[in-house]
Amino acid sequence: MIQNEKSFRGTPYGLFLNLDGVRLEQINDEFFVGFKAFKHQIISENLIKEQKPLFLFNHSPTGSGKTISWLKPVLDTKMKVIAVYPTNALVIDQKMQVENAIKKFGYDPDEYHVQEITSDLLDQEKKLYPDEKGLKKGQLLNRIIRKGRGKGLILLTNPDILTLALKDAYYEHNIRESVRSVDIIVVDEFHLASVKQSDMLLFMMHEINDDKRSRLSKFVFLSATPNSAIVERAKKVGLNTIVLPDESAPLSYSTGRPILPKLRLEIRKGSIYKTYELIKGDLEYFVEFCTHRTNNGEKAKTVFIVDGIYEVDEIYNTLSVVLVGLRVERVDGLHPATQEKLENFDVLISNSSIEVGIDFNVDRLVFSGYSREKLLQRIGRLRNKSPEEICEAICFVPEAVYDHLKENNRNLTRGEFDLHLQKVMNSQMDLSSYSKRYSPLEAYLYSIERIFGKSWIDKNGREHHIKGMPESIQSEELIRTLTLIEKHFLGSEVDGPVFDNLKHESRKLKDGLLSYRGSSFQALIFDATDYSLKLYDLMYLLRRGNIEFMSSKKFIRKLKEILGEEYESLIQGKYESMKDYASGFCWYYGTIGDETRKVIFKGDSGEHYKKIMLNAVDHVRKPCITNGFKVETDPNIPTLSSLNDTLSKYEVFTRLVDQDSFSLKAKFKLEDFFYLYPYSGMRTVAFGHEALYIDCLIKEDYAQR
Repeated sequence: MIQNEKSFRGTPYGLFLNLDGVRLEQINDEFFVGFKAFKHQIISENLIKEQKPLFLFNHSPTGSGKTISWLKPVLDTKMKVIAVYPTNALVIDQKMQVENAIKKFGYDPDEYHVQEITSDLLDQEKKLYPDEKGLKKGQLLNRIIRKGRGKGLILLTNPDILTLALKDAYYEHNIRESVRSVDIIVVDEFHLASVKQSDMLLFMMHEINDDKRSRLSKFVFLSATPNSAIVERAKKVGLNTIVLPDESAPLSYSTGRPILPKLRLEIRKGSIYKTYELIKGDLEYFVEFCTHRTNNGEKAKTVFIVDGIYEVDEIYNTLSVVLVGLRVERVDGLHPATQEKLENFDVLISNSSIEVGIDFNVDRLVFSGYSREKLLQRIGRLRNKSPEEICEAICFVPEAVYDHLKENNRNLTRGEFDLHLQKVMNSQMDLSSYSKRYSPLEAYLYSIERIFGKSWIDKNGREHHIKGMPESIQSEELIRTLTLIEKHFLGSEVDGPVFDNLKHESRKLKDGLLSYRGSSFQALIFDATDYSLKLYDLMYLLRRGNIEFMSSKKFIRKLKEILGEEYESLIQGKYESMKDYASGFCWYYGTIGDETRKVIFKGDSGEHYKKIMLNAVDHVRKPCITNGFKVETDPNIPTLSSLNDTLSKYEVFTRLVDQDSFSLKAKFKLEDFFYLYPYSGMRTVAFGHEALYIDCLIKEDYAQR
């Protein structure tokens, strides 16, 4: 809660906005005993219980109980549901929330099987079957789904696992049919899905719903930020599409339950990945912001949300020293959230790790908002307050946003504030051509392997065969799925030449299209600061890490030396599950202070450029799976040669561009979160999904000349 002006003595650098809060009207009828529902919860319950098929898009605001809107009908009818969340931390948090709701609202816990599923937890699941060696993840998923027999089943997982299961990337042909045996799939925070991700999620769910053999026919997408393109496509292809819009109203002149509080928002100029410098440069002001007490005399919980993990480093290290008597915590990829941290912090510094989902109390907020989507997502962290309370926040924005807001009314509703942001902040780049160029290929791969089966070779060189559908129905299934591809992506009939192109191109791009998040360079690290084994982004480690690279053999040897007998019980299983995803191995000792190294990619030989150039000019060249990369850093890392030995053998989905990254970002107005990397000779490489996206932009630009 805000203090009067005199109690906060710092001199502000920014301008102040007074943002109104948000209310949502409640229905008088009791949803649960002692619990009055919002309109969207009542409508969702009725639709989920009665409509079949159903494609429900719930766009109710942050904090309005979208989870309970699907959970109640699932519990009432003991449905089987797969709920999908964008992060593993949220998967684990929501499992606890579901179990608490079952107890709180009087359901019998013995009547439901609730389980979270992540890659690490699947490895733990193997321990339940000590006598069965070589169990695959697909087999474990099958067994988990079968645990719901005779009960309600609530499985919580991430989109990677769901997508890989449906694409049979786990090489267990029964898993796709097991997924089709549940009643409903719920996708939370759907707005975070990229073009590639949202295209395929909708296509796969349409295909499942269209399959007369499938039980699964209800699909719910939750997002406070609408994905208009996907909603319109769902309607266009003929799905039973129902949209529940945001029906909230300004808190000051409406009735109902408060969802988001009134907010005194200080706007400051900033730039991406430089926010920490501005905070350190005005440290006294931010110390007082964290330490001045609320109106009732209590300490306030203050959260900082910035963009780069090195920004988290800098702010955490600085505030840990100066905020004497306060508990300062950090949450990021190297320092995961725990319930104990989130309940007991006074000041929490984080990046995107906490901007979605996990619910915990926040009184004050300092955050960077260099895109409209990030700004609105992060400001929603302040919620669940009394109608009288006025929260405080400081937001760093691009200079153009600051200048625009400076010339306008300072008293705004949330809707008016968003309209201002839409005027001056770049919307997401136009990747509509991706849906025509690459989504048909991914949809074809998904369909063709399910129909006709596939062969694959394991890491030991053994060939395996996964059977497809019975030959008697293959032709019918092919026609059915090609028709869906036409509707979703092509807009015209798949004739002979189009079919041949789908078949030929999809085969070449298969490995790049398979995953949900895409491929990138990660290192397997032993974090000497907390004695844990982790996979982490190689680029961050190269730029900011105090690291020692080594061969995989030396890495294992050092682990055994340090951990002794605990290696087998605590680390070995985790190492085996992670090693194939690592392009390097290193010991991590923290960060290198204020210094940031420069990193450039190069080839392992003079022929590397020709290999990834594919003997083609920019607008003709295509992404491909390749290896042979090495890196140079300035200043040099003494053990870099050990990294390059392993890095050069690691295969990654790549697109080379004969322009430097600064020119590309300026030309296509790319967001700062679009990752491009320098390659020797003033060129650029993109990896994973960015390789596909930059390819689309280059080809579209050439076609429009």
